[in-house]
Amino acid sequence: MLNQNLSQKLSQKLLPKIVLNQNILAIPTLALDTIIKRELELNPMLEEGPELDQDIEKSAEQNSETTEIKGEETTEENYDKDDEYNWDEYFENESDNEPYYTSGGAGSENEFDRNNIREEEQSMYDNLIVQLHLFDLSKREIFIGEEIIWSLDNDGYFKESLEAVLEDTDVKKRGTEFENDNFSEEDILNMLEYIQVNIDPPGIAARDLKECVIIQVKRSNINDRIKENTIKIFTEYFDDMKHKRFEKLSKELDINMEEVKEIFEFVHTLNPKPYSQDTDANVGYIVPDLIVKKTEDKYEVYLNEKFTPSLRISRTYSDMYTKDKKNLDSNTKEYLLNNFNKAKWFIDAINSRRETMIKIMEAIINRQKEFFENNGENLNPVFEKDIAEDIRMDNSTISRAVKGKYVQTDFGIYNMRSFFSNSIPNKDGSDISTIEVRNKIKEIIEKEDKSNPLTDQEISEILTKSGLKIARRTVAKYRESVDLPIAKQRREIIN
Repeated sequence: MLNQNLSQKLSQKLLPKIVLNQNILAIPTLALDTIIKRELELNPMLEEGPELDQDIEKSAEQNSETTEIKGEETTEENYDKDDEYNWDEYFENESDNEPYYTSGGAGSENEFDRNNIREEEQSMYDNLIVQLHLFDLSKREIFIGEEIIWSLDNDGYFKESLEAVLEDTDVKKRGTEFENDNFSEEDILNMLEYIQVNIDPPGIAARDLKECVIIQVKRSNINDRIKENTIKIFTEYFDDMKHKRFEKLSKELDINMEEVKEIFEFVHTLNPKPYSQDTDANVGYIVPDLIVKKTEDKYEVYLNEKFTPSLRISRTYSDMYTKDKKNLDSNTKEYLLNNFNKAKWFIDAINSRRETMIKIMEAIINRQKEFFENNGENLNPVFEKDIAEDIRMDNSTISRAVKGKYVQTDFGIYNMRSFFSNSIPNKDGSDISTIEVRNKIKEIIEKEDKSNPLTDQEISEILTKSGLKIARRTVAKYRESVDLPIAKQRREIIN
């Protein structure tokens, strides 16, 4: 037996417009440009150019609020059901999208050099295969060589087993002129050695770090004595070299300390990652999202919109809906109205992003006045919740807004997250930012005696004397965070 019950409950639902605002806020400048270009292609109601006149926009907005079509009401809920926009797909594929660079956006009068954007280069594998084909090799040798090259990892090392390469070769030779050939491990090894000796950069296709360095040493133009001793160090005294036992190496090789120093200076010119010396295609070029300029006694904040076009509602389609409404069928009306909602919400989301990011940066400047006045020194401990309270927004909004964003100042470019940190109590009762502590550790290490570097315990004692009581383990953690090695690996030979 069926029963009907009437119940009342509260539920929370995020409107598409709110979701859109939050997602747009999280996007860095270059990724935003990609999304704008895509939206311009998909939505006929959106176009580049200055905003429409107020009267036209007001008229369109009034018509968008509630419009009857076939006796039904078209509202935000109608858009939610009809052709919902898949923003998650944008974020997942964000890194795969080619940015479009155009000028003329708001804020383009501020200094920004687009020459630091690098075009995509030829891949490592394509480069090596092109070199392979330039040599006078048989088709069989090229076939094996290509298989070896495609087996290299991203750093240019050959770490696959010979058995695995042979299995792949046996599969790929089917249906080719080599189908009846029998490849052996010796064939693979011979071709591997040929690649190591002849193909650039030196060290490519090495099986481990030792072999990589030895290949580079053999192919270098250094004098034979240095070359011979360097190879000997890596084959027989690798552990002593790694721990910089200069005196022992001098004794074992029967050379003076000056020659040991020359060997280590030469080793520092070699590349542990073979291919990285010829290509920097993976280097990240920072495009600042915000620009801060000091004019007289105040700081002005601009959004970097060098690559972001101005957007507006299409005048043509807006006129079609408002003026020729009677001549349009219901499907056309619904299509125009839904796309108008999308376009209007998209423009509002862009404007909201601009206002929010500027507010956050202005609040950061107020909290970090000393940092900006001292050209990047004396960073104060500030939390995201402090900025949230200042501008009356939620902590999650601040976190979303600063993630992956950069700000250009008169004294450098900074990650926006770097303005937030924990604190450590100073001897005078005040707090000091953990970022400042890292900088102090780095400064101490830069000034140390390189022939007798300071241990983490000694650095801890120096900081304690200056009023910062920090344990040895904490010093080690902060030292590693700024990519500084332990004391014995920082040791150098000083004349």
